[in-house]
Amino acid sequence: MMNKSAIDWCDFTWNPVTGCPKGCHYCYARRQARRFCGDVRLNLASGQITTVTTLGGRAHILEQPFKNEVGKPVLFPVAFGTTFHRYRLAMPAQKKKPASIFVCSMGDLFAPTVPTRWIVDVFDACEAAPQHKYMFLTKYPERYKALEQVALLPHGSNFWYGTTVTRLAELDRIASIPPAAHRFVSIEPIMGEIDLGMALEPVDWIIVGAETGNWPGKARPYKEWLDALVGFARRNSVPILLKDSEELRDVWGDNLIQEFPKGLEPMPTDNALPHCRQCEHASSIKQGKRGMAYACEIGWEAEGYDDRTEARHIPGRYTRSSPPWCPRRKKSSVNEQR
Repeated sequence: MMNKSAIDWCDFTWNPVTGCPKGCHYCYARRQARRFCGDVRLNLASGQITTVTTLGGRAHILEQPFKNEVGKPVLFPVAFGTTFHRYRLAMPAQKKKPASIFVCSMGDLFAPTVPTRWIVDVFDACEAAPQHKYMFLTKYPERYKALEQVALLPHGSNFWYGTTVTRLAELDRIASIPPAAHRFVSIEPIMGEIDLGMALEPVDWIIVGAETGNWPGKARPYKEWLDALVGFARRNSVPILLKDSEELRDVWGDNLIQEFPKGLEPMPTDNALPHCRQCEHASSIKQGKRGMAYACEIGWEAEGYDDRTEARHIPGRYTRSSPPWCPRRKKSSVNEQR
């Protein structure tokens, strides 16, 4: 599974390993996996999943995409349990156009439940497709150091290693990223003021995001927290990216800073059309905790509907460009050919 990403700081996500034992209450990946897991007990009894015991606990292996009893694919058959999708290892090599890839956005590749052999297999798959840039993010950066000590951590210029820091008490995680590597920190969700000047090691990139969704107790960012991080970035010439969300826009304004390190700039879009959220033909409806759902009021024409009562649903991944069936995109392509 390698999908065009809605995440601001990468082009694609690739998930050869899914799941994480951390149990963070704000984790979107855990919520997503539980939504699309089906009946885990039936899935485990299907014979398609191999369960193994690792040093950190139980983990699972899938050699082929999982299908339930009626033949329907299930993306997360053991919910958020650590799962190695071995059949996905070849995906980066199949994509020839260079891209920035977030590895394991739906899990933590360096969790204690992931055997070192699996991590090495993922690294090998990355090195087999050197045209891409790979970004790794973990809450267990001590695994970086352990892999470095046994010479198993790649140091190619296209490998970027990051860790998540949500509050000041977690700042020491940065020191576990080997100094020789490209290093970045993801402060998401930001849950307090963080002085990066107290970190023992410098970083090459800072990403800041807010906790999203609607539920009691959600951490809301303060402008003073963002001012401190932006000020640190400016004083130390470090690029900083404020992730696009209603929560950050409410605090910072619409002019969000979105800087990238050299070599990690996003892919250019195929056309100059605005993405769907900015299009005057998109309608939206609030979906509670799931946020906003968008539909295209002119998409029915492209699909041959008789009238506009069937507004075409817009998949959430289209945040940087319009979907392929967009009538405006098709019209633009015809004009370019002329």
